Amino acid sequence: MTSHPRSPDARARAAAPAAGRALAVVGAVAPLLYVGLTVVLGLTWEDYDPIRDTQSELGGVDSPVQVVMNVAGFMALGVAILAFAGAYAMLLRPGWATWVATALLVVAGAGMVVVGFFPCDPGCVDVTSTGRLHGVFSAPGAIGLPAAAMVSALVFARDGRWGTGWQATSLLLGALSLASGPLIAAELVTGANGLLQRAAMWPALLWMTAVSIRLLALTRTSVDRPPPPGG
Repeated sequence: MTSHPRSPDARARAAAPAAGRALAVVGAVAPLLYVGLTVVLGLTWEDYDPIRDTQSELGGVDSPVQVVMNVAGFMALGVAILAFAGAYAMLLRPGWATWVATALLVVAGAGMVVVGFFPCDPGCVDVTSTGRLHGVFSAPGAIGLPAAAMVSALVFARDGRWGTGWQATSLLLGALSLASGPLIAAELVTGANGLLQRAAMWPALLWMTAVSIRLLALTRTSVDRPPPPGG
């Protein structure tokens, strides 16, 4: 049997899932590394209380771990969210909802990258222009990722390869994450801003990890399957 070389178009179609899978690996691993990093950095700062103090304070101007948090934490996570956005767009079936969710992820990732350039003021009581910019650019990440999770409930329903459990969980986690933001801003729960922030951010990050792993599982068969004869 004679094998036929694949056309440039066929090779391009094969390369897209391969690139998407590589980006999905980043999306799967990076959130876990970020959570682990914030835990470790918090333990190394004697005066830091993860229940009282926010993650932004780890990167604040008075933090002994400022550079590590801003670069390896916020910026690296932003790049990972952008990678996840690429995997999301490549590996999910296209449609308007997919593009809306992808755009939200891009906004979230870009905002997180920029946050690393603007550390908050001591205690994250922002009075300087740099501190206020930290708050401004924190908003896209805080809103974009959970909003993308909520829109994904519709994306998964239209895609056809995701069960109702994925749809309901995405909608619920996104809604819970968004609801925590106003509680922090209104300071309705004193002395627990760090806990509230983690309750808002970490579930959305774990959703990102879970979706990335699922994308890898869904695309494994199509990537590993040999091309049709003459394709």
